[in-house]
Amino acid sequence: MPCAYWRHEPAEPPVRIGDDGPSNVLILQNLRDPVTPHRGGEMLREKFGQRSRLVSVDGSGHGVYVYGDNPCALNVTTDYLVDGELPDRDTFCGASPNSGLALDRDDQQRRAELLDRLQHTP
Repeated sequence: MPCAYWRHEPAEPPVRIGDDGPSNVLILQNLRDPVTPHRGGEMLREKFGQRSRLVSVDGSGHGVYVYGDNPCALNVTTDYLVDGELPDRDTFCGASPNSGLALDRDDQQRRAELLDRLQHTP
């Protein structure tokens, strides 16, 4: 809602989604995002159709990737960014047993490896 009251005009027109365009769109969406509701992610997925996949995360807040603490979302997204391939189907990532950035040792190692892969991808 705060964005609706900004006094500045948009920097560019809204993006129109048509039949042409990218064929590998990954959409990340927390179930409890106070700024952008999950239904918005679902509607975007419907618009893109088979050209996209939705990763729904049982989490809250506005950030899913890197700043989130969900290993499933981190792994699916990094694999997509590094390898360029969409998951076979929409993905549901259950709630992380950890909170904040308190990942266990294995998840911390996996995050470090994935971020390293991402940094070294052309």
